[in-house]
Amino acid sequence: MDKNMYKLLIIDDHPIVAEGIKNIAEQLGDVTCQSAICMKEVEQAVNACQFDLCIIDLELPDTNGFKLIDFLHNQIPECRILIYTMHEEPWVISKLAHQAIHGAVSKNNSIQELATAIKEIKNGNKYFCKTFSEQFGRNSITQVPELSKREKEVLALLSQGLSTSEIANKIFLSTNTVHTYRKRLMEKLEAKNVAELVYKGTELF
Repeated sequence: MDKNMYKLLIIDDHPIVAEGIKNIAEQLGDVTCQSAICMKEVEQAVNACQFDLCIIDLELPDTNGFKLIDFLHNQIPECRILIYTMHEEPWVISKLAHQAIHGAVSKNNSIQELATAIKEIKNGNKYFCKTFSEQFGRNSITQVPELSKREKEVLALLSQGLSTSEIANKIFLSTNTVHTYRKRLMEKLEAKNVAELVYKGTELF
């Protein structure tokens, strides 16, 4: 990559999204982009190049965004970080408020807002869309939901891909009891399905 160019790493496992971000960023001029879809590709990229900005999704196939933020801070501490995510849940925003990031934009916003964020961060500023800035500015931060020891156990087994009956056999409970725990977990973590429940559980615990 040209040393005079502003070097941007796009970390998103959806190629169409990554290509869209690339097109937007390169319209700003003197910007060159590289993309990565998993942690292995991120590691290869940062070992080969010193990036100026990383745009990251919070959901990747082999890691989560918060672990990725820590990795980037350790490997390329001077690099700025922009979160681009569809997750607007209060607990996600609350957790991001405690991260050393330089911006956050919801994927539910217009693509122009992402362009504005990239431009502002490139110019040395920070940029948070309204969804994130309003929560960041609040005095009270949403608390991470409290789970019992048994709820965490069921959540861990769900993340391993076990079914309700398999979990019941493994921890010596009835299937109805496990189903109750699963329902309670989905309510506490505001998950619409098991896949979302597992994702949120991975982020929190």
